[in-house]
Amino acid sequence: MNMNMMELCKSAELPVEGTCGGMAMCASCHMYIESDHELHEATDDEEDMLDQAFFVEGNSRLGCQIQLHQDLDGLVVRLAPVGE
Repeated sequence: MNMNMMELCKSAELPVEGTCGGMAMCASCHMYIESDHELHEATDDEEDMLDQAFFVEGNSRLGCQIQLHQDLDGLVVRLAPVGE
């Protein structure tokens, strides 16, 4: 379906904003990877946004940067809390 994790969460009406539309220019789709799936390394843009996000952990990623494909079947994520 050529979707990313942010788009999937939004389509399921989960509380993910995706303010920048998936361009890694905000952290409103911040989530934690809870399973042992191999993901591609975060880009510099994604790392820069996570540096500005609240509640960042070692397994933090931006959902908009996780392109969905069959190898991610069973991927478990937890949405990060919204911080101020």
